[in-house]
Amino acid sequence: MEYAIKGGLIILNDDTKTFNPEATLTSGQVFRFGNENGTWYIKSGRDIAKISSITPQKYEIWSTNPNFFVNYFDFFTNYDKILTGLNNFTELKESLRYGQGIRMLRQPLVEVIISFIISANNNIPRIRKSVEGICEQFGDELDWGYAFPTLEQLSRASVDDFIKLGCGYRAEYLVKTIDTLTHSNFLETLTSLDTQDARAKLRELCGVGSKVADCILLFGLGRRDVFPVDTWIAKIYHDDYHGSVKNRQKIADFFVQKYGDLSGYAQQFLYYYKRKDIKLI
Repeated sequence: MEYAIKGGLIILNDDTKTFNPEATLTSGQVFRFGNENGTWYIKSGRDIAKISSITPQKYEIWSTNPNFFVNYFDFFTNYDKILTGLNNFTELKESLRYGQGIRMLRQPLVEVIISFIISANNNIPRIRKSVEGICEQFGDELDWGYAFPTLEQLSRASVDDFIKLGCGYRAEYLVKTIDTLTHSNFLETLTSLDTQDARAKLRELCGVGSKVADCILLFGLGRRDVFPVDTWIAKIYHDDYHGSVKNRQKIADFFVQKYGDLSGYAQQFLYYYKRKDIKLI
């Protein structure tokens, strides 16, 4: 991806096959995003980015922290090479065409853990409302809105607080997980582990099963050799790949064996295409 940083702007010179903000932000990776008058925005940590289309092949991104968002949008990775690899699989071609421009985001780890615990057996509009409510109640107020809370700030939240913010039964999971993250070296240990051991470690957290663990690995740790399986991916497996396995971990293993280090990318394109008739905002 060719880009230049000028003050608070990231200026991209590329075609839409390797960056499409709508496809990227609505592909199930993140929850603090939206569109205002044709301009997409994304909030993460203490920062915000607003993405404007200058021409059909050129984007301009204003942000509070350009270097953060260059990494966040993974602009230093060669997606032409990734797409070439994915196009070797004929069954992916339609989803690659439809989801043209999806990029895998590199998000702050704590933000991903909290968000995807909330996501379990939940729908995206409700997840987004809960996550934003947590930011408004516990995060710092900034010029543009509210930051995602630090672990210290989150540790002040009670089960009742999270219930009032729409987290339901996940409220207790959040309190227990935040306590673990705050009072141990869990995060430092996690980042040093290989994918298999990191998955097992994540499952020690309250509220983290196989699917949520794989989402955290994919979106928070940049492990692309995972394939989160939810209801939609299970449907893809049975409808489009004609699989007969019911166990979701075995379904994930099937896809990882098939797509290897490209698994995370393949998952995003397949997921986005399967949900093409559902509007997220």
